[in-house]
Amino acid sequence: MCTDAPQPALIHDGLAVYRFGSGPPVLLMPGPHRFQQPGMRMADALIRGLVQLDRQAITFDPPGSGQSSRPAHLSMAEMHACATQTLAACGVSGAVDAMGHSMGGLATLAYAIEHAQRVKRLVLVGTGSGGPAYMNAPGALWNRSHPAFWRMALLGILQMIWPRLATERWMMNFIQKQSFREKRLVRTEQIGVGDWLRPKRGHSEWHRVARKLDYSFRLGEIQAPALILCGWHDPQYPPACSQELAAGIPGAQSVFFEHSGHYPFLEEPEAFWQAVRGFLA
Repeated sequence: MCTDAPQPALIHDGLAVYRFGSGPPVLLMPGPHRFQQPGMRMADALIRGLVQLDRQAITFDPPGSGQSSRPAHLSMAEMHACATQTLAACGVSGAVDAMGHSMGGLATLAYAIEHAQRVKRLVLVGTGSGGPAYMNAPGALWNRSHPAFWRMALLGILQMIWPRLATERWMMNFIQKQSFREKRLVRTEQIGVGDWLRPKRGHSEWHRVARKLDYSFRLGEIQAPALILCGWHDPQYPPACSQELAAGIPGAQSVFFEHSGHYPFLEEPEAFWQAVRGFLA
């Protein structure tokens, strides 16, 4: 769900770059599928939390979304190039702390592997090592172990048949309801009659890319200190995904939030940011 979208700090070669707050910079990696941009609830919560820790949050709109005018090619290499260009445009050189949630966390993990010299410390929230991890994890919404799987599958088929804003919002609303343990925190988007004809907002094609990505065998290459954060009731990247990361990344720390789903920074914000503050201190 979008609030009033902030204006980027600058546009670099068609890439919208954002800077929030002041202090040591943190690269906040967005999700390649367009649902973690500044002005959206989840991204704004992470940005606000980092600023309150006296950190400068640096992020960007992925190509083909928000204020970025360059076309999208939907690859991990593209996301990493954008991250590197964003840091350069903000005058940040050398290693920097990096944070990512969900698909943005997967991109952050891959950045720490492929561009190790740019990552000082790593904060991974509700994410995993790739498609095989989250698609097959026990309790994942994406397989038969979750009681709502068949409804999710039907909504996915509907979106493939009629890829419009209405079917996208219908599916995203459903995923939102499944992803919070505390249902009062769910925020859904209304579906208007015209939305059945309007183009969809996100890059659902990214999921076909992500399913083929697997960094599980490269976790041992990560040298940066890592903090793994996960809600015990996360149906998108269940705890098994974070447990794999914690076991595979040398020296990684992990915190699991008993009363949270996919968004511990919204369901247990005090405990979440206390863990982040202690790690980045």
